[in-house]
Amino acid sequence: MSIFYYIPAALGILFIGVGIYNGWKLRCLIRHCSQPVKGTVKGFDVKTLKSGDMYFPVLAYKVKDNMYRSRYEIGDSEWNFEAGDIVDMRYNPHQPEQIYLDHNQSLFRQYASPFFIIIGGLLFMVAYYKWM
Repeated sequence: MSIFYYIPAALGILFIGVGIYNGWKLRCLIRHCSQPVKGTVKGFDVKTLKSGDMYFPVLAYKVKDNMYRSRYEIGDSEWNFEAGDIVDMRYNPHQPEQIYLDHNQSLFRQYASPFFIIIGGLLFMVAYYKWM
């Protein structure tokens, strides 16, 4: 068999791996950020993509008399708050710069991206090898 026969399998496995990594990274963020705190939205970092702009909230909050300013790791095309709003959030007690906004996106929406990347990898392999 030619090496080209294995390329779809390699790409499918790569997609599955990326999906699993993204889901695992999100799960770790949720698990480690356990301490509730109020934060003030200072603004948004904008990342322009072909599909549109992604907005990453920048929040300021106080932990044990220390002020922190952190950029949220998960971007979205729209948020239900704006600069100046006070939001409920959680931070990692071992790394206070790591934050999680658990109430702003449903868990389904957060895990949808990793899930669909994994499904895409599986469908890619099945579609190619089923008709071979």
